[in-house]
Amino acid sequence: MNNETIPLEDSLIFNQNSKYILSLLNEEVSSTSWFLPNGLHKIGRLPEKEIILDDVTVSRHHAFITVDDEEISITDEESTNGIFINGELLTESTLKSGDRLQVGKFSLIVTKTD
Repeated sequence: MNNETIPLEDSLIFNQNSKYILSLLNEEVSSTSWFLPNGLHKIGRLPEKEIILDDVTVSRHHAFITVDDEEISITDEESTNGIFINGELLTESTLKSGDRLQVGKFSLIVTKTD
């Protein structure tokens, strides 16, 4: 986890550089969210990932999200269970605010901040 992609609970001050917020929706897990400023944000089970989803349904190197001034996208890193965007299994996709992601057992939603 780097200083830019930190769970919201760990930061009381809103990160002004963030373009999007990725929020965890699963009921059985306490809710958490991550700021997504411009750059590459790796998702996986390993502790060195920016977005750690610790469950066997998530690959160690599951996917990554890319954010730039113009768009946000997600790419599967040949994970075992894939990524679902709005219920559809895809290997990569441009995202928009309100899109729902399924990574392993975890449901997430993307929200634009500006």
